[in-house]
Amino acid sequence: MEGHERYINRELSWLEFNRRVLALAENEEIPVLERTKFLAIFHDNLDEFFQVRVAGLEEQVAAGVRAAPPDGLYPSDALGAIRARTAELYKMQSQLMKRSLRPTLEATGISIVLWKRLDGKSEEHTSELQSH
Repeated sequence: MEGHERYINRELSWLEFNRRVLALAENEEIPVLERTKFLAIFHDNLDEFFQVRVAGLEEQVAAGVRAAPPDGLYPSDALGAIRARTAELYKMQSQLMKRSLRPTLEATGISIVLWKRLDGKSEEHTSELQSH
């Protein structure tokens, strides 16, 4: 079937949309807490993407779907491309957090700590904040 080049794979297109969300987190002209929110949105989006779209592709592979979609990318090929692009995105977000967001947050007095490292008083205070 000809014309595959006219179509963009919807899952890969969606990952590029989420890359633009990550770009907002990288933008140092945006206040650091807003950038941090964009990073959280990026992660929420990826969670939903894997739960819905990737799971759907995995079901197609398990069911033996062999029909070529309009973009010409079979489900197993799409999964491989998704894994590769997601690995790039995760590397980018990790570097962003390590090199920019965390140091900037810490410079303003905001620390990111693991829940298990909180002392009893901090854990209690955090729980109270979450309930409001």
